[in-house]
Amino acid sequence: MDKKADIRTSMKELFAHMDEAFLMELVERVPFEMRDGESDKEGWIKWKPLPSQITEQEVRELEETYDIELPPLLRSFIMSYHYVSLQFDNECIPGVYWSDCGFVEFPRMPVGQGLKGFYELIDQWLPLLSAGYIPFAVAEENEGPVCLNAGSRQKDGDYPIVWFYHQDLRHLDEEELRIRDNLIPHVQGLFPSSVEMFNVMFKEIRH
Repeated sequence: MDKKADIRTSMKELFAHMDEAFLMELVERVPFEMRDGESDKEGWIKWKPLPSQITEQEVRELEETYDIELPPLLRSFIMSYHYVSLQFDNECIPGVYWSDCGFVEFPRMPVGQGLKGFYELIDQWLPLLSAGYIPFAVAEENEGPVCLNAGSRQKDGDYPIVWFYHQDLRHLDEEELRIRDNLIPHVQGLFPSSVEMFNVMFKEIRH
């Protein structure tokens, strides 16, 4: 993806290509405005994405709260669409997923909840900020935080993207998690930048 302005169009196309199973959720977790039809007997309902109501001010407040700076494309993604759940498959390289991460899942961002999901994720892994890692997503099945590597910020304001397997961090207490040298042995690279991450995310709709 080359232009920030393209991300809303790409997101719209992505939702159009998503398997219907990924657009199902328990009815109580779906805001009324996002419900698409009636729930089934088990209480599941199809949800529909809606253009985002998130403002630049809300994103700035998130950044100011944690003293962070998000890359431009990630900021545009956050302000593109509301969704109930969203994940994408990592690239498979000779039979295995790079860094053993099969897919990346973003925080929930339904209508009416603002950036609650992002706040909750960052708060869950707050010590990592002191070590120069900004959590913004999770690896498959909540197996660990996916982070911007703020210690290697690039000239265009982007960052490499890494993840930590949560079991690898269990032996570190909160203070130890704040020290970058303690985390470096457990860093697993995912993408060289957020641009490359979104290229992978939108890969299927570009073929």
